[in-house]
Amino acid sequence: MLSLSACGGSSSSTMPSQAQQAKVRYIDGAPLLETLIGGVLQGLGNDVYLQVDSQTVVSSFTYGSMTTFLPTAAGVHSLTARNTEGYAVGPLQTTSLAAGKRYTLVLVGSYPNYKVLTFEEPAASNEAGISLYEASPSVPDAGFGSYTVSTNSGFKQLGTAHFGDIVTVSLGKSVTNTGGYVGPPSKRLGEIAPSQVNTFDTNNALPFHKAARLSLFLFDPATGSGTTSGPVFGSLDQ
Repeated sequence: MLSLSACGGSSSSTMPSQAQQAKVRYIDGAPLLETLIGGVLQGLGNDVYLQVDSQTVVSSFTYGSMTTFLPTAAGVHSLTARNTEGYAVGPLQTTSLAAGKRYTLVLVGSYPNYKVLTFEEPAASNEAGISLYEASPSVPDAGFGSYTVSTNSGFKQLGTAHFGDIVTVSLGKSVTNTGGYVGPPSKRLGEIAPSQVNTFDTNNALPFHKAARLSLFLFDPATGSGTTSGPVFGSLDQ
């Protein structure tokens, strides 16, 4: 399992005032971006970038990649994943975003059924927690929980999330030596330790600096020979 990588970039357009903005991060949760090219279904390849309302916000947009939280105008937006040859998936419409809130937008699905899932971020907390963002169209519901990292044992289910929902469970004021997993304890889809996301968190502690929450993301798995990506990714969040 790979932790989500952060990639940057910003639009050159004039940003609305802070009172009219939401904060949004964008994730590619689709294992393969495909479209018809010359009447033949083909992948967009690895040179894919993300546009929001025709403005490029991410120069490299691949399975499991994630941006930082970017200021975005409130309201409805269109997302397009496009390669350097001009072929694209999208535009895909988002739900309406409210000013002053934070969101995670995840592109999911497979041809021709791509869509954008909107996850409203939970309120920031100083206590430790684990969240599951259920973004796998092929999995209607998924359980998740915690485990002891040093012994890779003690798998304890904490909750269940439905596709398209985010569920957060508190772990108390603070924890150490703790990671998160997705799936049934006996047949896990993947595990993430905080140290996999931030190598400086050597004790696998939550909170760690400003990050109190271990976020788990479940996507449809990448398939094909030799692939080791997904379907569980992670990040450390406030």
